[in-house]
Order: sequence, then C-alpha cells, then structure tokens
Amino acid sequence: MFTPNIIMLILTILVLLFILVFGLILDKPMIYMFIALFIHSTLLFIIRYFWQDKTFGDAFTHSFDLLTIIIVIIFVIYKFNKIKSNE
Repeated sequence: MFTPNIIMLILTILVLLFILVFGLILDKPMIYMFIALFIHSTLLFIIRYFWQDKTFGDAFTHSFDLLTIIIVIIFVIYKFNKIKSNE
C-alpha cells in the first residue's frame, strides 16, 4: 500500500470516529458532521490531485459528495444572512 493511500485511510477513520462520537454519542447538531465531511473531502482532493497526480476531474469526482457540498453551502449562506441581519 502506498503512503497517500495509508494517509487517506487514516484520515477517513478519524473523520468517521469524529462523526460517531460527536454526532451520535454527544448528540451535537448535524451540520457539524457535514462540515467535517466537507473538510475531509477537501483533504482527500488535495492528496489525490497534488500527491497522486490524478487529473482535476478524477480527483474531484472521487473526493466530493454533491449532497455534502450543497448542505455546507446552504449552512454558510444561512449563517452569513443571520450575522448580517443582527448588525
């Protein structure tokens, strides 16, 4: 097994443990799990694109989930509008 694959496996296990503990055991809001998945996908993309020399399209499609991206963008827009309305 190559070093990038080992790092991606460890990263995935850590994120799954975070989601399990933070979301299910501690019963925190679900959006933080989606943010963790978005950060995880971004790190996987960086490893695949820069370290494994995959094409941009291959690295992007193998790293990101469309549903996670949409939910994180909606959450950021919601938080931005909430901060803006409080001013």
